[in-house]
Order: sequence, then structure tokens, then C-alpha cells
Amino acid sequence: MRARIVWLILCAIWGSTWLFIKIGLRDLPPFTFAGLRFLIASAILSSLILIRGARWPRKRSEWYLIAVTGLLQFTLNYGLVFWGEQHISSGLAAVLQSTFPLFGLVVAHFYLPSERITTLKVVGVLLGVFGVAVIFSDQLTIAGSLALLGSIALVLSAVFGSYSNVLVKAYGGKIDPQILAASQMVFGFVPLLAAGFATEGNPLRFHWTVSALLSLMYLIIVG
Repeated sequence: MRARIVWLILCAIWGSTWLFIKIGLRDLPPFTFAGLRFLIASAILSSLILIRGARWPRKRSEWYLIAVTGLLQFTLNYGLVFWGEQHISSGLAAVLQSTFPLFGLVVAHFYLPSERITTLKVVGVLLGVFGVAVIFSDQLTIAGSLALLGSIALVLSAVFGSYSNVLVKAYGGKIDPQILAASQMVFGFVPLLAAGFATEGNPLRFHWTVSALLSLMYLIIVG
């Protein structure tokens, strides 16, 4: 019962982040916005890890896995999410990202012997995507070439994110989840901030409105 309650809370939080990303993008450029989110979030997580006294990975293979999945999950996945959501509605973004399990199902088939593709699993994933589409049906609109590119970006983000998750499940089972998340964020936010500084300019010169700050804080603390 407890696991179900946590899962429902997680669904509510995940569903709300799309709105806060959209609000923040009114004033903040995507790559720096995403990079700052994970810079601060990783610092908070790292502090909690130090307080716990948890053991950091010592094997080179574990750090290689963290680096690769960090780039996939946080640089490519979230970089594309933040960029794409500039051009489409938050609801459409949520629907397109709900293809995440579908790609995960395909990738897991080749990496995880216990998770082969079955008809029941495919039907379940498709029902899930359909359910999200029904919830956000009033926002399912595409207008213009940038909206199409934004939609493609969200689908690609699901591909990269699901691939990262399967790699972690296949090879990272012994890594502390909090350490895994914090370390992945570090490897992920550096390219995001580098790309942001090169293409979007100095963050100190951004239009830092109250709504932008609140959106960033919500994504850092809650999301």
C-alpha cells in the first residue's frame, strides 16, 4: 500500500513538472534553465549524501556507467525536453514523453533477459500513452515547423531517457540511488551550462522574474 501511495505522489509530481517548465521558459532560455536546475539539485543531493556518509563508487566501470547515463538522461533527455517545450504545449510534451516506456520496452528486450517484449506489455504501454493523451486532449495541437521540431525533440528525449534507465537497471544495481542521481546530474549539467553560455549568454543578464525563480525552485526541490 505504501509503495502505491509513493507511486501516486510521484505521478502527480512528474505530471506537474511540465507546467513549471513551460512557465519558466517564458523568461529563461532552455539549456541554462535545465543546467541550473541540475546544478543546484546535485549540490543538494550531494550534501544529503555526505550527511548520510554513503560510500561513493570506486570502480571505473561504475563511473563510466554514471557518466554515460548522465549524458543520456540529463544532457540529452532534459536538454531536448526544455528546448522542445518552448514550441509546444506542456500537455503535448507530457503525451510525447509518455512514449518513454515504449522505447524502454524495446531497449530492455536486448539488455534484460527477464524483460522480453510481450503482447500484454505492448498493450499496457499503448493504453498508458492513450490515457495521458486523453488527460491532455485539449492541448494536443501542433502549429508550424518549430512545433514539429519541438515534438520530434520530445520523442528523441524519451529515446535517450529510456536507454539510460535500461543501462542503469542492467549494470548499476549496486550503486546507491541517491549517489547515482547526484553524479548523473553533475555529468549532465556541465554540457547543458556550456551550451547555454555559448548560445544563450550570461545567466546574470537573464530576465529573472518571480515566476521564473519559483519555477526553477519547484523543479529543483520537488521535481
